[in-house]
Amino acid sequence: MFGQNGASAVLFRGSTCVKDFWSEEGEKVSGGLGSAFSSFFGSVSNTSLGIPETETSRNLASRDSLLSKAYFREYLIPSGQPSSMRLGFQDASVFYLPPPQSVGQTTYRYERINRGCHGAISFVPDAQKDYEVGFTWVGGACHAVVNEVVRNGDAVELIPVPIAIAPDC
Repeated sequence: MFGQNGASAVLFRGSTCVKDFWSEEGEKVSGGLGSAFSSFFGSVSNTSLGIPETETSRNLASRDSLLSKAYFREYLIPSGQPSSMRLGFQDASVFYLPPPQSVGQTTYRYERINRGCHGAISFVPDAQKDYEVGFTWVGGACHAVVNEVVRNGDAVELIPVPIAIAPDC
């Protein structure tokens, strides 16, 4: 699972449903105070259990932004039982665009880009398999996804796995 400032990710092992972000029952991957400060100062580190490197994890620094370092955390989850995740990403960056070139103009135009994606999903992992959880953009729509990470010789493939919408508990 991936995290950084502006992203929230909570893991609920052995559950078909999700609780509130602030629930004590979930494991906060991203969005907690500690990870927020670490991401802000660029001192957050990845936690790996040995899942093969994917294109996303290999190029994670490309997702860094000012005061927000991207990171990943890998977890052991029970096989044959559902695990659910509450995921969210909110890009609320403010971009200051220079004014059009004109004589005497001294004001600046402010434009707010506000792309977000939120979802709660559940899936049943198989034993001895690795998974990557995140978001994908198709056209202008955002989707939460789970992919199986499969090593094929020197290459690594991501194979989509069936997921379900996880209701609130």
